[in-house]
Amino acid sequence: MSRVILPGAAIGVLGSGQLGRMFAIAARRMGYRVHTLSPDSDTPTGQVSDVEINASYDDLDRVREFARGVDVVTYEFENVPLATAEAAAEFAPVRPAGRVLHTTQQRLREKGFLSGAGLPVAPFRAVRSLDELTVAIAEIGLPAVLKSADFGYDGKGQSKIEQPEQAAAAWQAVGAREAVLEGFIRFDGEVSVVAARGLDGAFVDYGVVENRHARHILDVTIAPAEVPPRVRARAVEMARTVLDQLDVVGVLCVEFFVL
Repeated sequence: MSRVILPGAAIGVLGSGQLGRMFAIAARRMGYRVHTLSPDSDTPTGQVSDVEINASYDDLDRVREFARGVDVVTYEFENVPLATAEAAAEFAPVRPAGRVLHTTQQRLREKGFLSGAGLPVAPFRAVRSLDELTVAIAEIGLPAVLKSADFGYDGKGQSKIEQPEQAAAAWQAVGAREAVLEGFIRFDGEVSVVAARGLDGAFVDYGVVENRHARHILDVTIAPAEVPPRVRARAVEMARTVLDQLDVVGVLCVEFFVL
């Protein structure tokens, strides 16, 4: 489907947190109607939406019913199951597509994609057991950070390893499940680029912003980022590479460490 989604249309949002709330407020100011689906009720997004549907993401019949009632579907956060996105796509375009979600919601798939696209990433190894973690530490060296492969955000699902004897505790800290070990990067700051890409490949970025954190949670964003022009240009260039290589239709945010 390639038609333009004009004001007055209904946008479906999978997820119902604070980001969805900000999205819904902005969309309604532009004249769109907003429907949200999540397992919770009286949610931040639902409180400002036209329709709030309370259903599990695994209830694919309810997801299909939800998609029938809107003109396009998007996500409020990345931990929506791929099957949910695919069920919604049977009845409405999903932006970005479910395959983009599948890549970006899991660290190993994401890092494999970025590395394959020739983009700079921290050295990393897949870890699926304590023995594999021991081998990965020997290959990458310390300090390093062990991160769960999925469901990690705001510093959750992460454990810094500075000495080999900390490996077992770190493995338990991430739930003793599939993870990725990353070499520790000493960086000067973090920036991000929010960008949009159309069906025709047209690309627009919204500038480079600087992110400052407190206790591993985003505290302040400064726009524009206080970085040299060459850093801004490189960040936008890499963001475009990500969107082009993923064939994104929709909006995506790409985050970077500045070394």
